[in-house]
Parts: sequence; structure tokens; C-alpha cells
Amino acid sequence: MGTGNDLYDVVIVGARCAGASLGMLLAQRGYAVEMVDRNAAGSDTVSTHWIRWPGVQQLRAWGLLPALEKTGCPPIVSASLDFEGHVLAGGPMAAGTQAATYAPRRTALDALLVAEARAQGARLRERFAVTGLLVADGQVAGVRGTGPDGPAALRARVVVGADGRNSTVARLVESPVVEDRGVLARSLYGYWSGVAERGVRVVFRGRRGISLWPTNDGLTVVSLVFPPEEAPGPGRSALAEFYVSALREVPEVERALAGADLVSQPQAAAVRNARRQAYGPGWVLAGDAGHHKDPVSAQGISDAFADAEVLADALDAALSGSVGLDEALAGYAAARDAQRLDTFNYTCEQAELRPFGAEFLDDLAQTAADEQAVAAFVNTFVGCDAPSDASWLGESH
Repeated sequence: MGTGNDLYDVVIVGARCAGASLGMLLAQRGYAVEMVDRNAAGSDTVSTHWIRWPGVQQLRAWGLLPALEKTGCPPIVSASLDFEGHVLAGGPMAAGTQAATYAPRRTALDALLVAEARAQGARLRERFAVTGLLVADGQVAGVRGTGPDGPAALRARVVVGADGRNSTVARLVESPVVEDRGVLARSLYGYWSGVAERGVRVVFRGRRGISLWPTNDGLTVVSLVFPPEEAPGPGRSALAEFYVSALREVPEVERALAGADLVSQPQAAAVRNARRQAYGPGWVLAGDAGHHKDPVSAQGISDAFADAEVLADALDAALSGSVGLDEALAGYAAARDAQRLDTFNYTCEQAELRPFGAEFLDDLAQTAADEQAVAAFVNTFVGCDAPSDASWLGESH
């Protein structure tokens, strides 16, 4: 290994939701795929956890839902959405049937995706850090890096950066940022045991949002979103104190957590809302590497799956010779932006955490009195129905 004699069709840097899914899809089509990741397969990472309905549908199409359920991740079949005391609750439906979503630990989800990619024939080098690029005639032609087996040069027809919002590939190819809204909110989350409620609960109070999602191992992930200026003091103890205090200040959340125990140190995130150029000569970005936004809208996992599906088709067309590589990647970039721009804009609006206006709260009160309107609201929150207004706040958290 690492001699540089092999030529892969695709080297994918990053083997999580975007990279492992893409590796699986390309290997299914018979391409030689080498995935590399600086971490071990199934290691934990900061995440919003929730897979919205479009992402669940993607997993179902790939035949992976049974495997996800076998990890012990429970289906989420009800939602309670509380906007300053105005509560809308129900069970989402799609095509007349119950629409279950999931909020898996990334230790379970990422391991599952890697296992399936390997089963389809993709290879993975774990704990492999990319340190540079191979370039031939002005085009990216592979990567250099080092892992447990020492230095390696991996040649490829295409290099995919699926290595997250701090992408090494994006940095090495100097992919320009085409839009940057900066950090608009901060978030903290932790795992709790003993939470009785098994649906999702979302509560907005002032400029804070709190979400409860059942996850693997009988735990519930509880997230807190708050303005950047409310950042807690330095140190792990101050972080935990701020987190728990903010949750306990909301009576509805306090009741939901009655008898429950925080079993982890809270994890923190402050995400820039930014988009990068998606492709260039011999390289392309997928998932958060090219387009990342605040976790307030919980779009990241579903977006990563969508990127993998569209990019797999584009690379298949290019590698099979149906179209040129530049043309195929340009089509992928156009599709990515078409799918993401509205979501990017309303995510940024939500992440500003502006107080709800009286008109919005009046509309909620009217919605709560109409059973069909409540059902439509919950369905849009889960992603079963597309919002009619891109600024609509029902997809928060």
C-alpha cells in the first residue's frame, strides 16, 4: 500500500455522511474507490443528529433503514413544537402513513455507512491525514498523506473533499468562499438518561431554542441554541453550568428532564454559514466541505446524503465517458446550489434568533385551532412537505 502505482477512479477524503455514502454509491457502480479519513471509522463528531424526512427517504432507497434501526436508534413518530407557549403537536404523515425520522449517534450512523461502502467494494484508510495534492498538467491528480502504514501517494482521476467544514481539500485547492454570513448562533448539546418522552420536543423562549431528540442507547440528546454574545465563561465546568442552567430556566424543559441525568460533558459548536465553490480541475467538494450552515435547521445530514446521490450520478457520467468531467461537475454544482440556496437563506434568518413577532404568534394561535393546519405545520417541520415560504420558522432546530 502507498506505492502510488495504483490509479483509483476516485479518492474521497472524509468517510462520514457525504463521503461514505458517495463511496458506497460509486463502488456499487463498479468504480475503484479509495476513502481516507483522519479518524477511525465510527468515531464521534459534533453533530445535530437529526435526519429529516428527505434523508430518511434516502436511507430507505439505499436499503439502510433496517440496519439503522438495528443500532438501537428509535424511530421518532411525534413532535411537539412550542413557540413562546404556543404549542403545536402531532404525528407527521407522508402519503397517508406514519413518517418516522431518526436522530442517531454519529458513532452508529457513520460506522453503518462505512460498513456498507466497504461491503460494496470501496476501500478505507483510517487515521490517514492528507498533507498535500498530486497535480499533473494543472489538474488535481491525487493526494499525499500519511497514516499507520507511513506516507502514501494516492493517484486518482478525481479527488473528492468530503472532509467537513474545515476541509483540508478545500484549503489545498484554495476553493474560494462565494458567500459568508459568519457565525450567527452558538449551540451546546449533551446526552441525558432517564428522559421519559420519546418524541421530539422543541421549545423557543426569547432568543434561545431547546430541542430534545431520542437517540441510541436509551439516551436523549438535548440541544441549546443561543446568541453568540451569551457565550459562557471559559472552562468545561462553566460550559456545563451555563447549559444546565439554561435548560432548567424553562419550566416545560425542566419537567421533561425531571428524574433525568446528564451523562456527558456538553459539546459546543459555533458554525460559520458559508458556501464555497464546489469544483475545479480534478476536484469537487461534497457535504459540509463545500456548503455549511448553522445547525439550527438540522439540515446537514440530509444535505450530505443529497450531495452524495447527485455527485455519484455526475461522476458516473464523467468516469464512463458520457460527458466531460468539467461539464459533469458543473452540473453537480448547479444542482447543489439549486437545492441549497433557499435553505441557506432561511437557516441564516433562523440562526439570528430574533424574537417572534406578534403577527407570527397570532398566526400560530389560529393554526393551533385548526387540526389540518397543525398537521401541515408538523409535516413541514419534519420535511414531509416543502415550506411554501422560505422564511417560515417551522423548520427550526
